Amino acid sequence: MHEKEFDIKDILALMKRHIYLFISVIIVVMTLTVAYIYRSINIYKSTASIEIEPKGANILDAGMEVVSTGSQGYYWSNKEYYATQYEIIQSRAVAEKALESISGENILEYLGVDISKVDPEKVKDIDPIKIIQSKITVTPKKSSNIVEISVDDPDAEKAAFLANSVANAYIDFNLEKKYFATKDAAAWLLDQSLNLKKGLEDSEKMLFEFKQNNNVLATTFEAKQILLSTKIEKFTDTLTDQEIKRNALSARIEEYSKIDLDAPDESFMKEVSKDNQLINGLKLKYLETLSSLDETGKFYGEKHPKVLGLSAEKDNLKESLKNEVSNVVKSFDLELKTLEKEMEKNRKMLSDVQTEAILLNRLDIDYSKLKREVETNKKLFDIVLQRTKEADLSSLLKNNNVRIIDKAIVTNIPVSPMKKMIIMIGFFLSVLFGFVSILLYEFFDTRFRNFQEFEVVTKKPLLGIIPRFVTSETAEFKEIAFEHGKQSFAIEAFRSVRTNIRLSTPDIKLGTLLITSSITQEGKTTVSSNIGVSYSLAGKKVLLVDADMRKPRVHKLFGIKNETGLSTLVVGDNTIDQVIRKNVYEGLDVITCGPIPPNPAEILESERFHSIVKEFSSRYDLVIFDSPPLSPVSDGATIASVVDGVIVVVNINKTPRDVFKLAISKILKPGINFLGTIINDFDQKHDRKFKSYYNYSYYQSPYQAYYKKENNDDA
Repeated sequence: MHEKEFDIKDILALMKRHIYLFISVIIVVMTLTVAYIYRSINIYKSTASIEIEPKGANILDAGMEVVSTGSQGYYWSNKEYYATQYEIIQSRAVAEKALESISGENILEYLGVDISKVDPEKVKDIDPIKIIQSKITVTPKKSSNIVEISVDDPDAEKAAFLANSVANAYIDFNLEKKYFATKDAAAWLLDQSLNLKKGLEDSEKMLFEFKQNNNVLATTFEAKQILLSTKIEKFTDTLTDQEIKRNALSARIEEYSKIDLDAPDESFMKEVSKDNQLINGLKLKYLETLSSLDETGKFYGEKHPKVLGLSAEKDNLKESLKNEVSNVVKSFDLELKTLEKEMEKNRKMLSDVQTEAILLNRLDIDYSKLKREVETNKKLFDIVLQRTKEADLSSLLKNNNVRIIDKAIVTNIPVSPMKKMIIMIGFFLSVLFGFVSILLYEFFDTRFRNFQEFEVVTKKPLLGIIPRFVTSETAEFKEIAFEHGKQSFAIEAFRSVRTNIRLSTPDIKLGTLLITSSITQEGKTTVSSNIGVSYSLAGKKVLLVDADMRKPRVHKLFGIKNETGLSTLVVGDNTIDQVIRKNVYEGLDVITCGPIPPNPAEILESERFHSIVKEFSSRYDLVIFDSPPLSPVSDGATIASVVDGVIVVVNINKTPRDVFKLAISKILKPGINFLGTIINDFDQKHDRKFKSYYNYSYYQSPYQAYYKKENNDDA
């Protein structure tokens, strides 16, 4: 929730900061909008409604009893057809027909062309048909066959006249298209009917010649086919029956051949004697004799005359039975041979009939082909002949599938310009362009927008904000805030910086401190000097070293000579005690730069410089180094690697974001203790985009009333 409120506040602050730009853009856009409305010509629209059926009523069809006038289908099933009709309505052909309805010679003037403003040689290049096409708008009504034809024109009466002219021109064009299409179709059908008639006559002649050559009549050809089919079927059935009978005779012969009268099987004999009464009677007598012989033999013995008589009777019956069985087998054999001869004759007759049927089928193929050709040609000829007559009638019939539903009427209410909507759109665009202008301004503005951006880039909190201050006319050092001798916002700011530096490194003893900047003229020398004074006033033993061997300023700020200093100390021309200026301001010791060397980077990277830094740290509570900016040279980054902490001074009105990021990237490395950033030369009255943050940090402090009282006393 807090983030959202903060974002809204940022947007409001952004709007407030660029309110004049925002209002200026709105005024310019709205002025242009009003000017556009004032200069625009009123345009009137007239609309004619027509109904387009997918096809006209087919009144020539013999199957139709009622002429249909309703819809012939759904829109989506005829989508391509309707899309084509829309293009035809807006086509050059329809526009040319509509142009014919305009009376008079000055057609261009009627269409709104000011000929007086056109070069006479270019008047002939103006196409009135294209002008009409540009005025036509076709709008289909959804889920219906209704189409609206609209025409826009500065004259309401002309708009209505042209809309009706276009609708009538489209109807006439549609009728003409159907008329010429029907005439062309009739001519083509006539040619086709002549060709089909000749083809029909030729096919009939060929069929007749075929019948004549093969001595086949149309009435007997099919009957002969039926007769042959019947014969084949009958012979096939007869052969099947004979085959069954032959199999039965063969089975009987096989059964009788297996009879053994010496050891007759009663069950088998019983089966064999079913069909022969004589064999059956002999079988019964034979069995009775066997039974009597068996009983008499047991009673009288084998030699008894009665037994011998029965035995002789048994032999006679057996012989008679054997002869009868043999006669039966012979009769079956004779019957079988006779049956086989009959079957052979039937097979030959069936083969002859089949051969005759095959020959007839071959003739039938050619016959059917010729007959189908005759029938096909006759059907085609009849169809084309009927269509030819219908086409001739259709060419005389003005049957149209398009008709006018509502004619266009004169409308005195302009459709363009839509003043209210244009003003609303203009206002919306003006507000949008105003926001875009602010965003573009902010995008191309390379300065920092708020204090939070410093913390995002450096990933460290701000150590302090130094307000712009001016010392009194009688002050000896114009860049030392403490020269006032009284409390001020600047003095309190430097004290806050001192406190924040101490709190930023609670676990580390800060003995050496580097103060640098991103670019030149950001006030790093002023800030480092005032921080040194702040620490010295707090009772610390402080040494300020001017390590800017390119453009030194410490000696100018304190008004001391720069004959010897850090450069002569490093090269060994002087000792530390010889270059230190004692108690330059309120207990602050200073070492100037000294003569500017030709190789500052090599001097600062030397082992001698490192040992001197350690010596400074052993003598003082705090050693402050004022170094060159980070962006142009690498001196500051070199010193940063040998000190306990680094502070970067920024002037929000001079330092671009990209330059600041590049400078910070040089010290955000392992081994360098970056403490944070100090904002310098902050003008609360002019830097409105930082006003809320500054008010919160300083103006809302409990010292507000006191500081104001002190300043009023000075005034």
